[in-house]
Amino acid sequence: MKKRLLYIIFACIYLQAFPQSRNLPWENGKLQVSENSRYLQHTDGTPFFWLGDTGWLLPERLNRDEAEYYLEQCKQAGFNVVQVQTINGVPAMNFYGQSSMPDGFDFSNIDRPGIYGYWDHMDFIIDAASRRGIYIGMVCIWGGLVKSGKMNVEEAQAYGTFLANRYKNRPNII
Repeated sequence: MKKRLLYIIFACIYLQAFPQSRNLPWENGKLQVSENSRYLQHTDGTPFFWLGDTGWLLPERLNRDEAEYYLEQCKQAGFNVVQVQTINGVPAMNFYGQSSMPDGFDFSNIDRPGIYGYWDHMDFIIDAASRRGIYIGMVCIWGGLVKSGKMNVEEAQAYGTFLANRYKNRPNII
C-alpha cells in the first residue's frame, strides 16, 4: 500500500515537473474538405469539427490581458475556432489607439520600431490562440465597407496581399 502511494506521489510530481505536450490540431495537416464534400478534415484524414465562437471585435476592443483571458475561456469551453474581424472599419483602431492603415493602403512600412501597432496586436492574439490550440477564422472585411466605397478593387488587392504575406506561415489561420 505504501509503495503504491509512493508511486502515485512520484507520478504526480513528475507530471507537474514535465508537463505532457499536447497535440495541436494543425499538426494533423491543413484543413480541407473531405473527398465526399460532407465534412472538414485535416490532410492526414483526421476529421475536424468546427466549434467556434465569434470574437468579431477582439483586436479593436480588448487589450492583451483581456484577449488572453477571453481566449482561455474559449479554450475551457471547448472552442477550437474563434472568428475575428481583422478590421471593422477603414481604417480600424485597436484598443491601444493604433490604426490598421496608418499609411492608407500602403502596407510597406506597417511595422514601426518602438510602436505596438494594430497588426502587432493582431499577431499577439493569433499567437495567444495558437498556444491554446485554437484556430483564428479571419474575416478580412465586411462587404458593407466595400459597397459604401471605403475600399475599391485595387485597395482590396493591396490589403489582401498584405494579409496573405503577413500570415502565410501561421498554421492556426483559417
